[in-house]
Amino acid sequence: MSKLGYTWYPKDWGNSDSVFELSLSERGLYREFIDFAMLNDNKTELKKDVWVRKFSVSMNELNLILDKLLQLNLIEINENILFIPSCENRLNLSRGGKKGKPTRESINNLNNQNKKGASEPISEPTSEQREIEREIEREIEREKEIERLKEIERERERQNNGIINSIENYFKELPTSSNFELISISLNIPKDKLTLKISEFKKTSKLNYLNFNEFCHHFKNYVNKNNSSNLKLKTSFK
Repeated sequence: MSKLGYTWYPKDWGNSDSVFELSLSERGLYREFIDFAMLNDNKTELKKDVWVRKFSVSMNELNLILDKLLQLNLIEINENILFIPSCENRLNLSRGGKKGKPTRESINNLNNQNKKGASEPISEPTSEQREIEREIEREIEREKEIERLKEIERERERQNNGIINSIENYFKELPTSSNFELISISLNIPKDKLTLKISEFKKTSKLNYLNFNEFCHHFKNYVNKNNSSNLKLKTSFK
């Protein structure tokens, strides 16, 4: 498998309830394990004696941290292989869409290679590996586009909620406003009877009035049009 770089998501890391439970040293080791998983196709050989020296910790401290990570289900250890569940989604892309954890066969093969001292030679990426890398980049762009569309939808909902709140305020304000009194005089309709028209107008009114005056203008037009006396009156006021 090619040793590709990978995208780091600080928001996911910061919002993780499990990571929240970790101390600074526990986070540091878990972060190292994530790098190992991405470099080793999530089949990291357990090398406590090496890690003790590399990370300058005692064997007891190392075991305590491993136990904590196991308890929080951040890592799994199977037949001397350390596995990180959260890395699988990204690794599946670089595997060409294959799903699932490392198989028993792949773990056994890795163990056999380690026993024989085999190592993977470093070579230039093949065309297939380059295509995998491009697919990862495309997937990242798709995720960004999805998030952008979600944000647009959230903003639209916020705007709609604001508009609805404004209309509701217009209906509450109308009966006691000076505009309402002017409409009553202009259409020669008593205010108590004009008030009854508000609930009827509410059923047919639109949502996007520029301001309260425009709202009142539409209300006056509606009442004038639906007035039983059918008087021919002006439909605007200032």
